[in-house]
Amino acid sequence: MVERIANDLDADRFGVKSLFVFGSVKNATAGPSSDIDLLVHDEGAGPKREELVLWLDGWSRSLSEMNNLRTGYKSEGLLDVHYVTDEDIERRTSYAVKIDAVTDAARLLRLGRSGGSPR
Repeated sequence: MVERIANDLDADRFGVKSLFVFGSVKNATAGPSSDIDLLVHDEGAGPKREELVLWLDGWSRSLSEMNNLRTGYKSEGLLDVHYVTDEDIERRTSYAVKIDAVTDAARLLRLGRSGGSPR
């Protein structure tokens, strides 16, 4: 499903530069109560970010409902989204350390609509 999200994401509309998955989903160890950890490299705060947060919240709630129907596990949402900017990546602050980490690095997802380059 993270590949579907990446494919459907309109990078230009939301100011997304790259999208990564990490944690148990990336490592194929996720269970019914696991969330999906996403790392979004974007332009930062502003109207595009606000729209992106709402768009991803829709996905999160939908995925949570699908998970509930399959497993019986209820949650408010399934996506755990972390945002990083160029500055975070340059300074290696926040979750930006997961990008290109020596061990257990986040996996870059291919963006579909409107491209977006990997950093």
